[in-house]
Amino acid sequence: MEPNYVKKQVILQPLKANLLACVCFLLFVPAALFAFLYQTTLAFTLSFGDFFLFFLAVAVGVIVHELLHGVGFLLSRQVSVADIRFGVVWRKLVLYACCLKPISIGSYRFAVLLPNLLLGVLPLFLAYFFHSIFWYLWSIAMLLGGFGDLYILWTLRAFPKQTKIADSPDSIGYVAYVPDPKQL
Repeated sequence: MEPNYVKKQVILQPLKANLLACVCFLLFVPAALFAFLYQTTLAFTLSFGDFFLFFLAVAVGVIVHELLHGVGFLLSRQVSVADIRFGVVWRKLVLYACCLKPISIGSYRFAVLLPNLLLGVLPLFLAYFFHSIFWYLWSIAMLLGGFGDLYILWTLRAFPKQTKIADSPDSIGYVAYVPDPKQL
């Protein structure tokens, strides 16, 4: 990294993110459900096979979610495939996509937000438009699963737009390279 940047390690607390997700779940899901039910008549049947297929789809969605982070990093045009790592932290049950090379904070925000937009927000609109309980439940599952990303976005707000961000290779968090005010 260039010498006119100050390195700041940011370690995220998964428990804190999960607690915030629970609070948002209690606020967001009833409101979204009310809006969904207000504009549709709900009539459906569920079988064990339906539950199995839904949870299988969600499991695949989790993997696609992480791949979309990788796509977001690549779309920044600041990294190559070799700069991106995928994996699982089994003891914390966390899947991850990790960009090891610092990229602009705007590009990092885009890569963090991309899966939530494509797998969460877009299907929520599909649910309302097509009156689909599947897309409604899918979007809720994907948005809740992506809450850690929103937590990351929340922590990024403290940094100026000239900051560069790289994921931490050995902890749940990132390294912010902030412009040194002494060099400005």
